[in-house]
Amino acid sequence: MPYCGKLDFFYGNMSEFWRFLDGVYPGQRLYNDGCPKLEDIIRFLAKLKMGISDLVEETDGKPFSTDNDMRWTKLNSCLSKELENSQIKTIYFTSFSGQNSALSLFKKWLKENGFNEVRIPDASQWRKTGYEISLFNRMFKLELLFSPSPTARRSGNRIKEFQNWRLTNPKGDFDAFRIAWYKSKLLKL
Repeated sequence: MPYCGKLDFFYGNMSEFWRFLDGVYPGQRLYNDGCPKLEDIIRFLAKLKMGISDLVEETDGKPFSTDNDMRWTKLNSCLSKELENSQIKTIYFTSFSGQNSALSLFKKWLKENGFNEVRIPDASQWRKTGYEISLFNRMFKLELLFSPSPTARRSGNRIKEFQNWRLTNPKGDFDAFRIAWYKSKLLKL
């Protein structure tokens, strides 16, 4: 993907994810006025015992500007070992619609890695409550976070959860809703 971010790390291109997390976890210095610092993020992730991973390991090398334009050639080959040998309890997805969303790629990863018996229903059925799956003889909770992408704002008014949230937050915008959603889903400090 064409990279123009100041942070050479996950979500570094626009840094919106870190801006939202800064709203969820005030005082953790995750956004720093638009210029996240890697050392602050690493410290925070260690404190929260949270990891971040891409599902795509390789693409065809052709430039792309959105995930939908991406042509992946290999999914994360380390994820199986990481999930099996970790204390991970919850897997969060920051995108869950479209062919190259994190959730769609995870479903493909499951099939590629022999987890054919694992069925994940349509996200609309469980995005409010989460969903549990069994891998490696233990349970993992799946949780959906609305995309931190600035382009996701375009679909905000069509999202039922946002419409419901606006009933009690009439002056709130989609960014405030996403921060509230993240607060309800992510771990507490």
